[in-house]
Amino acid sequence: MANLSGGVYITFQKPYLNKVSDIISKKQKLKFGNGTSQVINLTKEIQQFISFVKQKNETNVKNLLLAGSGKYATIFNGYKWTDIDKSQFTGKSGGSSDAITTAMQERASLFSIKVGIEKNGIQDQKKFISEYRDELLKIYPDMDEEWENTFFEQQKLTQTKVGNTKYNHYSRDDGFMQWITDFVKEKYQISQKDTWNPADIWLVADYNKAIKILKDKIIDDVTSIEQFNAILRDMFVQRQVVGISLKKMSGNIARWELVNMDKFDLFDNDEYTFELEKIDCNCSLKNPKEFKTSDSTITLKSKKQNIKFQIRQNSTGFNNLKIEGTDISATSARLGKASLEMVKKVFSSFNLKFDNDNKNFPKSSQDFLKSFDNWNKIFMGIKKYTNLRNSEEFKENFLKIYDSNRPDFAHSKLMQIKLINEVLKLNDKQLNLLLTTLAFLAQKKGNVFGPFGKLY
Repeated sequence: MANLSGGVYITFQKPYLNKVSDIISKKQKLKFGNGTSQVINLTKEIQQFISFVKQKNETNVKNLLLAGSGKYATIFNGYKWTDIDKSQFTGKSGGSSDAITTAMQERASLFSIKVGIEKNGIQDQKKFISEYRDELLKIYPDMDEEWENTFFEQQKLTQTKVGNTKYNHYSRDDGFMQWITDFVKEKYQISQKDTWNPADIWLVADYNKAIKILKDKIIDDVTSIEQFNAILRDMFVQRQVVGISLKKMSGNIARWELVNMDKFDLFDNDEYTFELEKIDCNCSLKNPKEFKTSDSTITLKSKKQNIKFQIRQNSTGFNNLKIEGTDISATSARLGKASLEMVKKVFSSFNLKFDNDNKNFPKSSQDFLKSFDNWNKIFMGIKKYTNLRNSEEFKENFLKIYDSNRPDFAHSKLMQIKLINEVLKLNDKQLNLLLTTLAFLAQKKGNVFGPFGKLY
């Protein structure tokens, strides 16, 4: 458990002066490194602390905290600044994936990128945070040090990549985002825009002009999705329309990748060909009522990157599977879910069946036992990946989970077993081609997907 320290941590370059002051002002409990939590008394020193923070007077704050002696003063109910537990201010929502939190994070990213472009790229983080922290907190109240760094790095890098244009339209929720979402739904029957182009925000130089260009070029009913993507590629190059997919940073600096900007056959380039590295469909038990893991993973490797696919139920209960990839070299940056409709088509092209209808799988121990012989054959085909010794252990473990308070875990694990057994029907060459295709589906890479910049 780390505590707050001095140096930059008692300046406004970091968020902690504001956060501590805010907790005290709201009469909430402040946590200390020894495990205690207290409401801080509003002594004369504490009232001065709150006042100096509001004034952003670093000199007075430092003098107060250090008591002019170089040693930290015990003004927080007898505790020092360096006794305050840092963890209470970090990680609150850094890993959260709920839609509301994600929306706030993306809006804060868009605000930062807009500011960075209009200010020609802000290189000084202290200046950026000093000027825009309050605005960012209005957009994303749970912003912590990690997200402050993310927003600063995002604006700085994006400005160098696409910021030489004056954009008059920035969109996440309405405007161009709404227009293009409605357009691809109506023209190409793409009900979920992100299955075609995962751009979370759009920068548009001239909104009305961009819409007119797209309507004029796609006025007929024969323009294919590939041709539409090519038009958007040209508009991206000319900085008329720039779509950006936002992923959480996996380090201290932001990275940038152009996706679907080059028209070439990815599968003819061995740098982009993936091979199977590992399958893990662990069916052993953590305790008599719980699997060690509720998911399965397939790990791929190539010369360019390594990817791990996580296969699990889409949500709690008897549900279909979802397949989501992670770039292992940037573990915070999810690649996204592979479109299950496209996965089904890919399986079909290899003469495989992608059965993702949860209604086709046992939902009770009785149903499982009725079809056990069939499931045992499937299990034996992938036994070496399950961490189980034999058929008896397979039956025993699944019956225990079916009779627990989470029978949906057994149901989902059977769906995973069947999926893995299906792909292993292929020879090595076919399997690697299938996995390569799935890798690019998850990343929305290929001629059927729209162009975008990935900021991660």
